[in-house]
Amino acid sequence: SWSPDGRHIASGSVDQTVKVWDAKTYTLVSTLESHEHTVSSCSWSLDGTHIASGSFDNTVKVWDAKTFTLVTTLESHTDGVVSCSWSPLGTHIASGSWDTTMKVWNAQKLIATSQMTK
Repeated sequence: SWSPDGRHIASGSVDQTVKVWDAKTYTLVSTLESHEHTVSSCSWSLDGTHIASGSFDNTVKVWDAKTFTLVTTLESHTDGVVSCSWSPLGTHIASGSWDTTMKVWNAQKLIATSQMTK
């Protein structure tokens, strides 16, 4: 996922990490470690201050994009998270999972505010 300013790229990996790359030089800027399984999805907040990452460990993690530290872990899915994305206003994060649910998280309160199932 590209940062909103185009300067960085965040990528998820089977090594359970999120890597942040310099988009101009393609050099590694930081490795974010906390997931316990493959990281399947990454998304930058539109203001560029946070990165959300979804993983097969059933969680969405929110990272500070300046300090590259973990802010919180969002837990509610019962199977692997395959996608996550910030809302256009940066107020919510949506996550989709193999558990057949899509959850919408309040990004300020860091709680699930709604759930949709098939």
